[in-house]
Amino acid sequence: MANLSSSYMGIELKNPLIVSSCDLTGNIKNIKKCEEAGAGAVVLKSLFEEQIETETKELINNIWLTNHTEAFEYVRGMSMANGPDMYLELISKAKKETSIPIIASLNCISPKWWIDYAKQIELSGADALELNISLLPSNLERNSEEIEQIYIDIIEEVVEEINLPIAVKIGAYFTSIAKMADKISNKGIAGLVLFNRFYQIDIDTKNIKLVEGNPLSSSNEMSTSLRWIALLSGRVPCDFAATTGIHTGSDVIKQLLAGAKAVEICSTLYRNGLEYIKDILDEIENWMNEHNYKNIGDFRGKLSKKESDNPELYDRLQYIKALNKQS
Repeated sequence: MANLSSSYMGIELKNPLIVSSCDLTGNIKNIKKCEEAGAGAVVLKSLFEEQIETETKELINNIWLTNHTEAFEYVRGMSMANGPDMYLELISKAKKETSIPIIASLNCISPKWWIDYAKQIELSGADALELNISLLPSNLERNSEEIEQIYIDIIEEVVEEINLPIAVKIGAYFTSIAKMADKISNKGIAGLVLFNRFYQIDIDTKNIKLVEGNPLSSSNEMSTSLRWIALLSGRVPCDFAATTGIHTGSDVIKQLLAGAKAVEICSTLYRNGLEYIKDILDEIENWMNEHNYKNIGDFRGKLSKKESDNPELYDRLQYIKALNKQS
């Protein structure tokens, strides 16, 4: 039988499937269901900076500009139901009542009050902390260096205060993703999660107003993280986890071949149910058996730029393929 175990941020996982931060990981009942379904780990539903600092009404008025799907979901339905004290209780209870790694999540846009809160998360027993820095660079008054510095400030302060493995979940809106990933990874973090899916908007042309876009991802949204994990894994000194658009076992295999140590899944579980985790794992295992791979480490990163005989193709491949089609 194929061995699906993986190591992510120094944490041993029975398989690389992590249920990402969402309602499916927002209470102990659902966390237990994730474990029973076969998940390798869970990222708890995020605690938002706005849960302390901002009135709900103001957040609703501005959420489409500053955050993503999970933030909007929180404002609409959860409100303050999973507040700071309850969050610490959830971590402690999850550690006592389950055996899979529990990764806490802070969704933040500035290095403020939650620095001290990160310490409390550590004391509550979390196995790791995921910093979801959901800063959409839409402010005309901030240049790229100022925006990047916010990320660095947040990371440096948290790394200095706690000893947990830290992953940073970022969006793809940087002038140089490669340079930013390298800069962040050298600040003492253990993992990078690529990429954050910001809240989607749409326009209702009949009523001429902004409306919510599709809150769930589709498989065709995976290409951005696949490209950058293939380009950066093994070249940037941290582990990579892939997220957004990962819906099938085949999608997971692609990310592992690119070099990911773990994958975070969400939308596919809303569509297919938590029991679909087993189907994904079966698909991965069958593929490994078909290709005579005994361990994930036997093929992880096989198609990354670092392992390529022609690494320059990874930067020019899209143009070369386009030219070949035209000729």
